Amino acid sequence: MTRIGFVGLGQMGRAMAPHLAGNGRQVTGHDLVRPDPLPADIGFSERLEDLAGSEVVITMLPDGVAVRAVVERLLDKGCTAAVIDMSSSHPDDSRALAALLAEHGLSFVDAPVSGGVSRAEAAGLMIMAGGTDAAVAAAMPVLSCMGRPVHLGPAGCGHAMKALNNYVSAAGLIASFQAVATARDFGIAPDRFLEVINDATGRNNTTEVKIDRFVLTEAFNSGFALALMEKDVTIAADLMSDAGYDGPVSAAVLGYLRAGLARLGADADHTELFRYLTGERHPPKLD
Repeated sequence: MTRIGFVGLGQMGRAMAPHLAGNGRQVTGHDLVRPDPLPADIGFSERLEDLAGSEVVITMLPDGVAVRAVVERLLDKGCTAAVIDMSSSHPDDSRALAALLAEHGLSFVDAPVSGGVSRAEAAGLMIMAGGTDAAVAAAMPVLSCMGRPVHLGPAGCGHAMKALNNYVSAAGLIASFQAVATARDFGIAPDRFLEVINDATGRNNTTEVKIDRFVLTEAFNSGFALALMEKDVTIAADLMSDAGYDGPVSAAVLGYLRAGLARLGADADHTELFRYLTGERHPPKLD
């Protein structure tokens, strides 16, 4: 896999793609808007069709519908590449796309990621892979350039895992925001709250990474949109409902995300949910 096409150079894609360059690999990116600056060591084409000669095409797009549209356009141009979808797509879309590509004798791996922009820049992403043993084995050298891939099962398992992970993450996010806001109002300084909870049983990714960096600073720029979190939790809720494991917690988490999204708007970072929780678009400093 020496010729790689990378479709989707948003915040995550442009942090991931440069890790693929080198060791004889040639990477050509494509997006609707040319990144400025263009990530180091990769080329860029304004025409998706120019990626049809790639040996592997990686997609990092908003959803499975966009991924399918890209794959179908490339197939129409005679593309014979293996496809690795690193987007957050619905598992059903992944299974359908795997079946379509199999009809053309081509392999498919769904390999969504977790870790955010900082871990993407450090090539430290958790990569959740779904696909046949042969497809995932062939993709491992490419995936390993960007993080630690784990093969979870057949096509769709990667995207199912991503959705379930983000459901658990969202539940922890909301609970942590409620707790730190309550602690502050009770007279506990947020930095002391974090010092204690991160050495106690309540610690989680939000308390360890997000509150200090993105909430206390009022930066709210983690790079992961609230709309994408809502989309992933919707997928997780569907999966849990189909399996018979839905309940009041999943319904409450999804409802809270949707209410926050309606208040904050489609462009909000997911850490801005703290603003919705406190009832203020621009809350006072938390120190």
